[in-house]
Amino acid sequence: SSRGLGDVDKRQELGYAPRTPPQRHSMVIDDELRDLGGATSLVVERLVGPVEGMHRAISGNAFRYVGPAGRPVQVVHDGMVGGVYKAIRGGAGLLGAAAGALAASRLPEASPVSGSRRGAGVQAALNGVWGDELDARGNELAVALSIRRSGRMIPVDRAGLADAYREPSDHIVVLLHGLGQTERCWTGSEPGLLDQLAASVGTPVLVRHTSGLPVERSGAELAELHEALVENGPVDEPRLSLVGYSMGGLVARSACVAASAAGHEWMSHAGDLVTVGAPHHGSPIARAARLGSRALGIAATTRPLSRFIDTASAGIKDLEDGVADPEGTAGIRQHFMAAVVTAEERHPVGVVAGDLIVRVASAAGRMLGPSNVRVLGGRRHFSLLSDPEVADQIVAWLEDPGPR
Repeated sequence: SSRGLGDVDKRQELGYAPRTPPQRHSMVIDDELRDLGGATSLVVERLVGPVEGMHRAISGNAFRYVGPAGRPVQVVHDGMVGGVYKAIRGGAGLLGAAAGALAASRLPEASPVSGSRRGAGVQAALNGVWGDELDARGNELAVALSIRRSGRMIPVDRAGLADAYREPSDHIVVLLHGLGQTERCWTGSEPGLLDQLAASVGTPVLVRHTSGLPVERSGAELAELHEALVENGPVDEPRLSLVGYSMGGLVARSACVAASAAGHEWMSHAGDLVTVGAPHHGSPIARAARLGSRALGIAATTRPLSRFIDTASAGIKDLEDGVADPEGTAGIRQHFMAAVVTAEERHPVGVVAGDLIVRVASAAGRMLGPSNVRVLGGRRHFSLLSDPEVADQIVAWLEDPGPR
């Protein structure tokens, strides 16, 4: 391909192929388990830091009241405290590494962390909070953006796609999850959204991504994956639509912006973009966290908590303002779904509270020129994907072959 999509190293970097060949399944397991110690160290480091900082601040205040007479005691105290917290950090890393080695010793009976439902859920939550740091450290538990089927990574080459989708439709529907989730978030509705899409719309394709990375970067990687998907897929000239829940909606829009800027071919195949509860113009929860961090940073005693909040991933910080760039989605029909907790959609409390995570004005994204906006009353953010009415509306929008 002219864009280098056939380059193995690039595809592996972007998560388009397993980090090791399929026949070396045990090495995939070993890689993830090997870095369990590093991930454990990161978690303990981030959690112990504020505790140690507050401990030192409080004890420092006490010793200041005592005066010079207490200085020798303070030196001994600080040395002991430093040693204790250092031991906690080091012990946690050793414990994680030992646990990983023990699990690896059970190969090939063990399964990859990313392949099991529970392991993938814990991994996704960790990546949502500190995924950018895991990625920067090169930790194997950093989630690679990839297509998944039954938890298994699908290589985006001709053989991999042909094997995974043996009865493909000419309409591909890519689904993107929210912060700290996996693609399995789409399997909880009754009747299932995926079944409805397969029956009356097209082929659902589930994507897993690191929700802790900057939205712009995830969008750029998703745009490249779409290019490979259209180029190597089993159907010529497919129609490609995107459905994103919460942060996934921001990643989907960002992918369109990146693809337009790069002149990607798949944009000529793009049909619809559907977002559900996406904070196009930001989330008040994320903004409150930023303001809370500033308030906590005023006093020395609570300053460690401020620094802890500031360690949140770039993905979380991107939720403060959303992705409100109206460019890059020309020619794509956009359908935005919002929700309010009140039964009446226009009730003042509902307008202010939204779905308790995202306000209507943000999820509706009216300044972005959507083709359709649907506001549902009596719903909360985290119940939207299990709501049959939400699934029915998504299907109805995607079934409509109207002009783009």
